[in-house]
Amino acid sequence: MKLKQALLLFLFLPFMGCLSSYGQHLAISNNLLFDAAGALSAGVEIPLSKKTSFETYGSLRPWKRGEQKVHKHWAVQSQLRIWPCQVMNGFFFGPYVHAGEFNIGNKSFCLGLLNGLKPNRYEGWLAGGGIGAGYEYALAKHWNIGAELGIGYTYIDYKKFDCEVCGPQRDDDVYHYVGISKLGLSLIYVF
Repeated sequence: MKLKQALLLFLFLPFMGCLSSYGQHLAISNNLLFDAAGALSAGVEIPLSKKTSFETYGSLRPWKRGEQKVHKHWAVQSQLRIWPCQVMNGFFFGPYVHAGEFNIGNKSFCLGLLNGLKPNRYEGWLAGGGIGAGYEYALAKHWNIGAELGIGYTYIDYKKFDCEVCGPQRDDDVYHYVGISKLGLSLIYVF
């Protein structure tokens, strides 16, 4: 439990120190891809200077899809964004860190990703980071839309169970994932 608390502190500590640094704008966002997957999601972004901002984003899915399909998770991701032209408008890039917990079983993803999840249930936690790049486009005075892709590393510590809900534990292992670890299509409100 102490590792999880340390990860959360690591993710939120930079955010706490910059609340009053450069407060001309504040943006809240919602990842439409998480919405499509049935998860609640929200993010907060604040400018640190004219060319940098800091975003903290969370996703939560506390319920099951049914007795045979489990897909519960929470995740937090923080990113320092560098804007070559203007903060919260146009192209950006920057490093990010993430952490979360999951309980998932009898689930198949689009494009055949993670096919091994279908016959088993996995429960555990993850932490990692990477570098992301994206673009925000102003739709109106206070509304933006943004897209982002991030490539990174994720350490996944999991327990594997025989069936979706009730089976005995079969395995306890770690997995080192390298690849797409951030994907977003966000609707953003800028104050």
